[in-house]
Amino acid sequence: MRLDLVQDLKSVPDHCHVIRLARLPKDFLEKKKVLPVQLDKELEPSTQDKDSKPPHLSFWVEFLTTPNQAYNFLRENNPNSDKKLVLRLKVEEIRKVVGIVDKENTYPELLDVIWVFLEKSVRDSHPGAKGHSGIIGLFEQSLPSGLTKGQSKLLRKYLRSKLAELASKDCFMLEE
Repeated sequence: MRLDLVQDLKSVPDHCHVIRLARLPKDFLEKKKVLPVQLDKELEPSTQDKDSKPPHLSFWVEFLTTPNQAYNFLRENNPNSDKKLVLRLKVEEIRKVVGIVDKENTYPELLDVIWVFLEKSVRDSHPGAKGHSGIIGLFEQSLPSGLTKGQSKLLRKYLRSKLAELASKDCFMLEE
């Protein structure tokens, strides 16, 4: 992929993988696997994610940002970060998630993965900065119109649970 063709807020190609760091479940070292329900909280957007334009759940495109580089970014904001579980998802699978409110209301193609450029000074000086991306479609303002507040809340929770399901299939501990 030619990086000079990558544009801010444009879609990340389907063939890419994205990563996000999460806290280790208490039994991970013993079982070496994660249940989707253990990741629900880890896939909730931060205040910074919600306030960004557009609102997105932060991820990193794996071929541009290693897990260790992503961890270094986390530590800049939170030096005591304990997020050492690497969640790895295929962009193509994220886009295939169908949102379900009830039997009559299903919504395909709500989620997308886009490039979200960091500040130019950070982007130019930090290793791995070019890989910052985000999942859009998880926020109230991006959901279909006509849903009640309750339906919106259920749909957002459902979408996060589907992402947790995908993430639980491919996760590993950060190597130090």
